[in-house]
Amino acid sequence: MKTVFIHTNNKQHIGAVLGKFSIERKLPTGSDITVRIINVDNLPAFESFAGKTYLRGGKEVVYDPLDLQSFTLSRFMPPEEMGFAGRAIVIDPDIFATGDITPLMNMDMEGRAIAACKKGDSWQSSSMLMDCSKLTHLKISELLRKLEEKKLDYTDIMSLKKETSIKEIPSIWNSLDTLTPETKLLHTTNRLTQPWRTGLPIDFTRSPMPKIFGIIPREPLHKLLGKYPTKYLPHPSKEIEKFFFTLVSDAMKAGVLTNEKIQIEIDQGHVRKDIFEKIKKI
Repeated sequence: MKTVFIHTNNKQHIGAVLGKFSIERKLPTGSDITVRIINVDNLPAFESFAGKTYLRGGKEVVYDPLDLQSFTLSRFMPPEEMGFAGRAIVIDPDIFATGDITPLMNMDMEGRAIAACKKGDSWQSSSMLMDCSKLTHLKISELLRKLEEKKLDYTDIMSLKKETSIKEIPSIWNSLDTLTPETKLLHTTNRLTQPWRTGLPIDFTRSPMPKIFGIIPREPLHKLLGKYPTKYLPHPSKEIEKFFFTLVSDAMKAGVLTNEKIQIEIDQGHVRKDIFEKIKKI
């Protein structure tokens, strides 16, 4: 069994749909790889977790199901969804395939349970290959319970700090806002500049900025200077913008997206209002 899981919520659903389309169109004919979308807004476990406090970097925070990234903990659901058998790839809904994902799925994991990229000294769980048979300890109900009981820290979970069997893979499988001929999975990781949200009000929880001299908060000063945006900004790479809107156009031509579906996303405030104009310019 080989499955790619794209985890999302309603706010990022269009990204997940496009991610699924981008993967499926690059698979070779007769591929044994399937692609599934997991939407946490439809899962009782996450509905029950709403409003619960947990540790994030040692500080107590509240789980908000309306946050842009309310789906991140579902990165660890694939092994259980697969019955702890076979292989799974899990990616965020802002990751898009530029090539065939088969080499990643069939990669020699050298006996490891997880294969992932690194950024500095930290593992990136936003794109992972999993040997589900080696990850029987990953059960979402237990994970959420331990978070609520403050026995686990969210930051440790996301950085795979508790995992001991990980293989490092090349960054082409989680290319952070960088598109090169070698890129296989493009991750528009900067939430502030996701191409489909430009101009919309910011609706994600921001990490605190480092204090000046370790004492003075930066946020008030940045707001005063007009350097603290309240709306999503354009992506700095015109090449990535063109890639994304070409992907949308191709998905529409293939019938995966329709004008009506996109308009619903616009009306719900999930997609930029000028997306049709951007597509016409491709």
